[in-house]
Amino acid sequence: MNGKLKSNLLFNKLCYASGDIFGGGAFMIFSLLFMNFLVLVEGLPVIATTIVIFIGRLWDAITDPIMGRISDRTRSKFGRRRIYFLIGVIPVYISFVMLFYSFGIQSEIAKIIYYTLSYMFFGTVFSIVMVPYNAILSDMTSDYNERTSFTTFRMIFSGGAALICAVIPSIIIKSAGGDQNGPQQIPGYLIMGLIFGAVFGGCWLVTFWGTRERKNLPPPEKITIKTWLSVFSNAAYRNLLGIFISFQIAVDLVLALFIFYIDIVVLQYRNYELIVGTLLVCSMLLMAVQGAIAKKKGKIFPLYIGIPVWILSTFVFIWLDAGVPLIILCILAALIAVGSSAGNLSTWSMLTDVYDIDEIRTGKRREGLYSGMTTFLRKFASGIAVLLMGFGLQALGFDHNRYSELKAKMTDFDPAAYAQSNVVLGIKWMFVIIPLVLLSVCLFFALKNKITKQRFDSVLKGIDEFKSCGNIDKLSEQETADVLLVTGMEKVKLWGG
Repeated sequence: MNGKLKSNLLFNKLCYASGDIFGGGAFMIFSLLFMNFLVLVEGLPVIATTIVIFIGRLWDAITDPIMGRISDRTRSKFGRRRIYFLIGVIPVYISFVMLFYSFGIQSEIAKIIYYTLSYMFFGTVFSIVMVPYNAILSDMTSDYNERTSFTTFRMIFSGGAALICAVIPSIIIKSAGGDQNGPQQIPGYLIMGLIFGAVFGGCWLVTFWGTRERKNLPPPEKITIKTWLSVFSNAAYRNLLGIFISFQIAVDLVLALFIFYIDIVVLQYRNYELIVGTLLVCSMLLMAVQGAIAKKKGKIFPLYIGIPVWILSTFVFIWLDAGVPLIILCILAALIAVGSSAGNLSTWSMLTDVYDIDEIRTGKRREGLYSGMTTFLRKFASGIAVLLMGFGLQALGFDHNRYSELKAKMTDFDPAAYAQSNVVLGIKWMFVIIPLVLLSVCLFFALKNKITKQRFDSVLKGIDEFKSCGNIDKLSEQETADVLLVTGMEKVKLWGG
């Protein structure tokens, strides 16, 4: 590969990866601050907040498969995916600001309705840009290792954005609204939303500028319920869902519970930024290592290392209390990062391979369909999980407002006594058991994975043979066996036969 081609490829990778500045950054801000903002700043009840999030995620999940099919059917001079990066620039900015500002609404019921609608609007915009984004990589390259490289760049940008968004927003909020977590921080949240909304909107201009798509696409198909459900006949996709959804929900819930564990179980809220920063820095740094491993050993292999490390580190949290040294918490955060970086790289890079496996099964390119259905299932399951977590915290008797009041009145607050309460023990066991179960499910499905580089290359060769000859008779015996194993189909039924 000559220097100019390498330079162009690097440019494409950087521009492509810029899209997940929004994905990783907005997700981190939402995960760390949105529930805190609604409960402690806007004064909404915990259960009302979890219902807002559940409704928003349910709506978000519904819009994802719809957006997937819309992007599959779109035909424009800017492509069927890239056009939505351009369309989404302004809505991304507006929707993010609306998440953290209620324009002076005072009524609790009105606020609940407003933030429900705001989150639904944000979810719709998220679908408009992220569903085509998740689908476009297979158009940019069909090379197994290059897709891993593109995904590695994406995850590094995503991790870097998450790191910045775990630290800088709180600095902005405190600078403009004070250190006390409460209604006086509303101006700080508004300024934070205006700044990061502009950053997230701008990153889609870069992604639009530096990505490319296939040309000469076939006429779009009619959208039906049967078409949406047809993805589940793909055995490779069903196995990927087992890996993807269990891992992503584990990440969602661990992030949601992390601040509660640090603040309430080990009483180290003053060090929270350092601990979560350690996790995110290590995740970002390890992404390049995981990418190199995936290129050499296959996309699934990082999971065989990362998930067991995360599982083993989770057991340690059982024995921690308020006396744990900060260095131990940072080491455990780094070990969790080994698993999170492995899972993010493997799951997202493996998803693009499913599109080609579907093509040799059906003779159709349906990236948007798979991207939309995958994010739908992930968000729906995550919404249910967060809702159940909220009810679980309420059942434990958790009241964050009451806890904050206790800490503010240090003469009345006994950390040792509070550490023995049902709330603390319940949060501790939730933080341990939930990831153990979900990560074990993830590893189970990972061990059943059948897609390797050799088999994927056989699939690509088979697609080329179908396009030129209408069959795969010219494939070697081993290549044919690889195709049939990965697709789980008989030879005569391939390519829609």
